[in-house]
Amino acid sequence: MTHNSNKISPKQMLFLVLQTQIGVQVLFMPSRVQAFAKGDAWMSVLLAGLFSQLLILMMWALNKRFPSATLYDFMPRLTGKAAAAFLQVLYIVYFTVQSSLILMFFYEVIRDWVFPETPEWLITGLMVLACIYLTQENLQIIARFFLLVSIVILVMIFISVYAYTHSNLLYIFPIGQAGFLPVVRGAHEAMNTLTGYEWILFCYPFVEGTPRRKLAAASVANAFSTLLYTFLVFTSIVVFSPSELGLLPHPVLYMVKALTFTIIERPDLYFLSAWIVVVATSIMASLYMASTGISHLLGMSNHRKPVLFTAIAFLAIALLIHDQDVMKTLGKIVSLSSYFFLGFVPLLLLLISLALHIREGGRRLVK
Repeated sequence: MTHNSNKISPKQMLFLVLQTQIGVQVLFMPSRVQAFAKGDAWMSVLLAGLFSQLLILMMWALNKRFPSATLYDFMPRLTGKAAAAFLQVLYIVYFTVQSSLILMFFYEVIRDWVFPETPEWLITGLMVLACIYLTQENLQIIARFFLLVSIVILVMIFISVYAYTHSNLLYIFPIGQAGFLPVVRGAHEAMNTLTGYEWILFCYPFVEGTPRRKLAAASVANAFSTLLYTFLVFTSIVVFSPSELGLLPHPVLYMVKALTFTIIERPDLYFLSAWIVVVATSIMASLYMASTGISHLLGMSNHRKPVLFTAIAFLAIALLIHDQDVMKTLGKIVSLSSYFFLGFVPLLLLLISLALHIREGGRRLVK
């Protein structure tokens, strides 16, 4: 059931998806994708964006059959209550662990670039407090905030464009040097970065307008995110030589740090300031989806109470894990599991809905 306080416009939905997609991985993606696809890394990002669009179409087709319900609402009708409850728990765990990973990567960057001596609990705690404060509000207020802070994306683009004063376009040649399979492997690395379109499953019934406008909003957000990531990866490739790019964990920051402005010193810190806001929106999105899952599972009227407990859970995970190998393993698990939660499960639900002719207002065929 939807409420007026939760109603958002298609434009606001666009920025929900956009701000979630452009997250912590902005700093890491170029080197990670380039490790597989070399100079064709920008092709991998475009391929990942295309695959993300297919997932958006699938999620839209599923939600279109249940226009006034979220994923948590219509799952019991398609799988039965027991299976739906089990899947909801898995989704809650997935979003909670995803938030923890974002928080870990966030702390690593802040520690290495700005505050090497500041305790981890203080940096991560402040971020989590800010996220709790906003995520406790209704979807309408969250969407307004995401729209308001979208200006930081323009700041990131403006700073990055200036890097072309030190670029060498010959670094991308020969085009197609990596081959097809390495480009596909690079696309896999980029896919986890582009997650955020899952908002469709959780905000569709709250978005005003026709189904086509909702699809257009999510599609435009995905296209913009894909082009932005492609731009950053391409820029990193033409600024650094292939051998240099493979050695830099945060190539975008190194690229920005090397720039010189007449009246601005350390432009990388300005870039980081904008990036912190982007990271916060990504954490808020995962926190919202996990807490709404808990509220639905426990039969609560809204998601506000579970927000605090969910935030404490992913903060505890982030503070307890310090081993780099464990972090990488956890990152791989989340990356692979995203295909299950954002691909396999929605596809399975769509096929069940089509095969059994179950849709909103129809007879319940699964007990």
